[in-house]
Amino acid sequence: MEVDNKRRHSEDELKQEAVKKIKSQEPNYAYLETVVREKLDFDSEKICCITLSPLNVYCCLVCGNYYQGRHEKSPAFIHSIDENHHVFLNLTSLKFYMLPQNVQILHDGEVQLLNSIKFAAYPTYCPKDLEDFPRQCFDLSNRTYLNGFIGFTNAATYDYAHSVLLLISHMVPVRDHFLLNHFDNQGEFIKRLSICVKKIWSPKLFKHHLSVDDFLSYLKVREGLNLNPIDPRLFLLWLFNKICLSSNELKSILNHSCKGKVKIAKVENKPEASESVTGKVIVKPFWVLTLDLPEFSPFEDGNSVDDLPQINITKLLTKFTKSRSSSTSTVFELTRLPQFLIFHFNRFDRNSDHPVKNRNQTLVEFSSELEILHVKYRLKANVVHVVIKQPSTDGNAFNGDEKSHWITQLYDNKSEKWIEIDGINTTEREAELLFLKETFIQVWEKQE
Repeated sequence: MEVDNKRRHSEDELKQEAVKKIKSQEPNYAYLETVVREKLDFDSEKICCITLSPLNVYCCLVCGNYYQGRHEKSPAFIHSIDENHHVFLNLTSLKFYMLPQNVQILHDGEVQLLNSIKFAAYPTYCPKDLEDFPRQCFDLSNRTYLNGFIGFTNAATYDYAHSVLLLISHMVPVRDHFLLNHFDNQGEFIKRLSICVKKIWSPKLFKHHLSVDDFLSYLKVREGLNLNPIDPRLFLLWLFNKICLSSNELKSILNHSCKGKVKIAKVENKPEASESVTGKVIVKPFWVLTLDLPEFSPFEDGNSVDDLPQINITKLLTKFTKSRSSSTSTVFELTRLPQFLIFHFNRFDRNSDHPVKNRNQTLVEFSSELEILHVKYRLKANVVHVVIKQPSTDGNAFNGDEKSHWITQLYDNKSEKWIEIDGINTTEREAELLFLKETFIQVWEKQE
């Protein structure tokens, strides 16, 4: 027993001496050549892969793994010795270090490699950068992508969130505020959301697609948001309200850019007199204007999927632009039209046992331009609903429900083309064919 203790003591002393020797050595900047950018992924959750702690986390720039700490016996320190990996990035301060010497790499801004890594972790912009957005860019594999029109991984779970983040990122006043400002001194929610927007518009992505799983996990764990089931409209409204509660500046921008007002009144038509208001008149603000589709029963009277009804968007808007002809009705009148007018097309009956299968499948006809109360708008974004067949629990193919899938179509003002984003895939689409899918949310921008 005594011999074993002496042996262990001797081994510990030798290890300590080795550590001291390594730490005393001058940092070798040639270690920068060992950095492998292709292995770096700053979209994943910032936790140590050993301790699972989110505190004081460093990214090894050689293997891409996250480790905690720089002190002796910390996971990062031990990793640097065991694996001979020496270049690390602090994911909070964005400072670079050499381990195990525990020396900060100074003048990192003069090293192009480190600059590109810092930009990938936290993109920064100046007003001049935004002048030529969007533009053709190249990832590390030399694949082209258009910044701002980025695909996302894990679309099967979070496609609704991807759509909403893209919508927000294409509202220019909101986008510019996120891109041109730092949010280090603001709450964690705004900081994390800003990073998502910054990365969507990044011209220097290592991969031509993104993951926002880390941000959405934060919403679920820290903000208590139930992410499943949910649709883009509900998530958009939640996000708008959360932004307004978290930032006064962004609240002001959203109120000015996206909030409209509608007057609601009870009107009675009398033969002997003109229309008269019979009840209280109220003015309500709105983020999203819901347009009710005509009643539709799927495939009744022998109809097939080829016989789906269609309706023009201008007919749906008469609810808000013209008085009703019925003897007594509720009249809606738009009193303020925002810069970005957001429509929601109500397709689902949430009380149905199979809300997706029994949805209203009416197609909405629309062009790229629209005039509402003498104000001209241009279509900016279109979120469409498609279905994925779900297996039935009883083995009967006709009894299974269908699962919603969301695809985002965005207009590129620069090229005057429509880009469809489905998962990680981006495809050009003809404007004349956009209405052939079940549109669910539209964003229209006021034309000056």
